[in-house]
Amino acid sequence: MSTPGTVPTARTLIGVAIASAALAVVAGGACGYTVGMRAADPAREVMASSPPSGGRVAFVREAPCGQGRCQTLWLGATKDEAREVATLGGREQCEGIAWSQDGYRMGFLVNGYELRVFDSEPRTKVAQVNLIEPDGIPSSRIARGITFSANGAAVTFDDCPRWTSGCRSGLAGIR
Repeated sequence: MSTPGTVPTARTLIGVAIASAALAVVAGGACGYTVGMRAADPAREVMASSPPSGGRVAFVREAPCGQGRCQTLWLGATKDEAREVATLGGREQCEGIAWSQDGYRMGFLVNGYELRVFDSEPRTKVAQVNLIEPDGIPSSRIARGITFSANGAAVTFDDCPRWTSGCRSGLAGIR
């Protein structure tokens, strides 16, 4: 003996297929629009600094890349004349810019502990120094208040906990 019930008609199956296809097209369009808008997102300046003596500028630009945002480091006499001097990887982020008094030497503070030092003319990288040994990503301690020595061969800074108070003095040589 057979069980009573209704059998779906061919018309119902076709309706479900059409509705599914329409939903897939809408979802694909929304995804494409989102990706297109993200790719069209222009680079933006997130940080800029000039030395006390003036005459130069350093800044950080951020733009979409891969699955997130990437930063580029720029240095020059003016923003229009500046050149890109470094690109930071996906997990790297510039957290500060420091200048020597005369504006010749400068540094970008990356991830709160690593100082990338440049001579502003001819825009060459001089050193990459860990001011604080990192203990993870992000590091629990960061450098703040970076000051170059008169000859630019050393920096002083405050070694601080990232989320609380309790800084101590730090000193690092640059060669």
